[in-house]
Amino acid sequence: MRICEVFESIQGEGLTVGTPSFFIRTGRCSVGCLFCDTKYSWSSGRELRVDEIVDLVVSSGLPEVVITGGEPFEEEELPDLVELLTSLPSVRRVTVETCSYIFRELPKNKLHLVLSPKPPTMGVEFPLETLLKFLESYEDVELKYTLYDERDLDLFEGFLFSNSNLIPQPVVLQPIHHPKEDYAETFKRVWDMVRRRERLLKSFEVRLIPQVHKLLGMR
Repeated sequence: MRICEVFESIQGEGLTVGTPSFFIRTGRCSVGCLFCDTKYSWSSGRELRVDEIVDLVVSSGLPEVVITGGEPFEEEELPDLVELLTSLPSVRRVTVETCSYIFRELPKNKLHLVLSPKPPTMGVEFPLETLLKFLESYEDVELKYTLYDERDLDLFEGFLFSNSNLIPQPVVLQPIHHPKEDYAETFKRVWDMVRRRERLLKSFEVRLIPQVHKLLGMR
């Protein structure tokens, strides 16, 4: 597998925020989001065997593992890695984060899947077909949507109401770090947008969660 980096930190995003975790960042991504905050992971790192990655996890002693990117689902060996990690008694949970552009079947034991489809602000298409396939195929799923403006929120709100029977709750909304705006201002503005969507708030359990690790100056 192409691995960009491994490190220890707290989970800084989504429903498991604050969880001490061992991170595996893969080193390939062909999605091309405009405001990606880890562009260095699009094509970087070194090739590691799956068993070498597992040894690093075991050595860390941390029970929570996060596989992120890059785009982990571009790695053909991802199912093998997840299977080995989830078979370890010392591992409590394996979280895999994906933009939802490429579908693969993964072992579901101890697996927490984070689906993070990208909005129009990111300059890429919303991955409707594969996103729906993920939601239909996996049970322990978290839906985390990054957004910046009304156009982004309109698209996602329409998706939620059109597919309400498949939506896992709570739903996470995460403001995008935009280079032309202070993140605190972005968060406040997104909060104002969301607050005005009363039908959305009454129909779905929505959580507006920033990237906490960035606010703390952590990886």
